[in-house]
Amino acid sequence: MTDTASRPRGPYGMEYVRLEVPDLQASREFYEYHVGLEPVDVEDGRVTLRTGISHHVVELISAPEREAAFVSAIGFSVESPEVLADLARRVDAAGLERFDIDKNVAALCTDGFAVNDPNGLTIELIYEFQEFAEPPQLLLRPLDIVHPFISTDKYEESLQFYMGVLGFLASDYIGDMSAFLRSEDRYHHSFAVRRDTKFYVAHICFRMQSLDHVFRGRARARYKGVRIASDIVNHSASTSIAFYMQDEKHGPRVELCDGHRVLTEEEHEHTHRARRMSVDPRNIDVWRAAADDWKDF
Repeated sequence: MTDTASRPRGPYGMEYVRLEVPDLQASREFYEYHVGLEPVDVEDGRVTLRTGISHHVVELISAPEREAAFVSAIGFSVESPEVLADLARRVDAAGLERFDIDKNVAALCTDGFAVNDPNGLTIELIYEFQEFAEPPQLLLRPLDIVHPFISTDKYEESLQFYMGVLGFLASDYIGDMSAFLRSEDRYHHSFAVRRDTKFYVAHICFRMQSLDHVFRGRARARYKGVRIASDIVNHSASTSIAFYMQDEKHGPRVELCDGHRVLTEEEHEHTHRARRMSVDPRNIDVWRAAADDWKDF
């Protein structure tokens, strides 16, 4: 449970992921067709794509020297200048270096700064990210970008950074293996961390408009021969139903989900208690058949 009178405010929610990709046009087409995003900026060497009213949720940077896509930054919004200033003080107090956000994003927000997490992943914290008056007029598109999920060999250090410094709150744990962390938008998790032998961004989650749209996205992936890395999953933590597709040329696994839990204000501030669930596949996907059913996670 949270002591709302004294706790520091965390970031509000995920805004975007920045990806360096070997084939810019192919990646643009992937996110348009398979995720349902609409291009915003189409420039030489750079494309941004949106899904709601925020300026963009995916930024693609041309990097033909790369064999696979690389996550160069993840952006989170904050609620106010006061929260941004407090986050800056906490980062400084932790002895971490703050640096300028990317110049293209700086032109799209009122203020912000960047900091590297213990894995070297750049986190950009921004205030007043520019918006559109209306979302894209697309039939099949996500409602929101929800969270990144990272695997790391610096699990404890990562939890200290995201919870102890940035102010994310624990929603649930899977043993001492995974942590689901929420921010001020009250999604069950706006960040997730998994213990591993190396660091990588495991997936990025998008919340679709309905379960029907999740299955339409799955059908498109199957039709185009995109690998379905983990098929229909009923998440025990967030209560969402999702599938995961993967093409390393375009980025981490993409999760398309429906029904991701949003805590009430009362739960978020006062009553929610993080569960410590056992390391069992049925505590990740409640539809798993048995305790040893770890295939295709």
